[in-house]
Amino acid sequence: MKKSLLALLVLFAAVLSVSATASAQSAAATPDTTVSGTIRVGSWDNGPNLQYWTNAISGFNTLYPNITIQLEAVPNNYGTNLLAQIAAGNAPDVFQNGDGDVATYVAKGAVADLGPFINGKNGVDTSKFFPDILKFGQVNGTQYYMTKDYSPLVMFYNVDLLKKAGLDAPKAGYTWDDLLKMAQKLTIDANGNDSTSDKFDPKHIKQWGLGIPAGWGDTLWDRGLEPLIYQNGGGLVSADGKTTTGIMNSDATIAALQWYADLFNKYHVSPTHDDFASFNGADLFQGGQVAMLWNGDWAADGYTAVKGFNFGIAELPVGAKGAANVLCWAGFAMNAKSANKDNAWLFLKYITAGDGAKQFANYALPALKSLADDIKAKAPYKAAVFSSLDHLQSLPDFTTIKYGDCVDKFFKQELDTALKGTATVKDAMNKAASEADACLAAK
Repeated sequence: MKKSLLALLVLFAAVLSVSATASAQSAAATPDTTVSGTIRVGSWDNGPNLQYWTNAISGFNTLYPNITIQLEAVPNNYGTNLLAQIAAGNAPDVFQNGDGDVATYVAKGAVADLGPFINGKNGVDTSKFFPDILKFGQVNGTQYYMTKDYSPLVMFYNVDLLKKAGLDAPKAGYTWDDLLKMAQKLTIDANGNDSTSDKFDPKHIKQWGLGIPAGWGDTLWDRGLEPLIYQNGGGLVSADGKTTTGIMNSDATIAALQWYADLFNKYHVSPTHDDFASFNGADLFQGGQVAMLWNGDWAADGYTAVKGFNFGIAELPVGAKGAANVLCWAGFAMNAKSANKDNAWLFLKYITAGDGAKQFANYALPALKSLADDIKAKAPYKAAVFSSLDHLQSLPDFTTIKYGDCVDKFFKQELDTALKGTATVKDAMNKAASEADACLAAK
């Protein structure tokens, strides 16, 4: 009798639990018709990614049918257009920015402090996010942005090419020296000699061991080099953003950049900017001309779609000061002058902490732990992408609104002379630091 009574009680409790869950889900899905208005949203997305926006907006409108979301997608000159709108006082209520613009928009007073909304009645439980990623939307401890997507830098490797060379995949904790030795074995000339051979011909290379940022576009990609600098204990600018002397031209930074320059000029294991250009924009890693690739996660999903292409992903190597990585990051802000901040927050919350965030997770990494867990389960080959998040460093871009015009500009300009062999790395960085500091000091 007691067992029967206990069973009935358990069953009754289960029924109550299911009923309560169903009621909560029903309440959550009930459209809120008490709020209305139009929210303008600015983004640089285009092409297939616009479908995810359409899906997110549709989902939001099932909850808030009387709020109209007006997406303003500007794929070309987005930043210039947005700054003009802000100056004219007619910027979107919610807009997208990249990491390099966060300090600038905060300094201009263009973005709202999200703290009161995060902690308000329609707030967000921030423990659901990766804390270090959440911090990328902060300036001086104030949350101005919610994350849209991000990627650390990782090492892609061609499984078949490594196997052919008799090499194993990069192991956890592998060093710069380990990476160089692998790259040398994987760099092959037209006659089949690897770069360790006396017969190796650096003028006729058919396969490079390592693709690493070397001005793949029109200029050097300094974000791609920052992990290398940090792994050696170097840096680019002081924490207060006021000086680069003793940092950009420190022994640690110069040594890191010298190792980087030697990959091209001494060991010939990495394709130069001109080498990449000669292939007219083709993906050399996918094409088999590059055996390992230092890049962001964004390329991974495309590679999985290539039939017969066997690749893996490892963390970046470890330098003298250990592991270090950075994020390439994008986030959403609320216009500080929005006339309808409460409704703007409802949409901002939906696309970063609600079901709308699932749409962007279809093509990029999400800041929500639960969505990241889904990706880990579906794509176990991305394990190294997520483990790389344990080694994140803050971005120098956040230190000063002059970073782009002063620090970044002269760093890339002078490092390029060292890569071309017209200056030593030390001389290039001394000159860059002098130019950058003069620029930072100017009113």
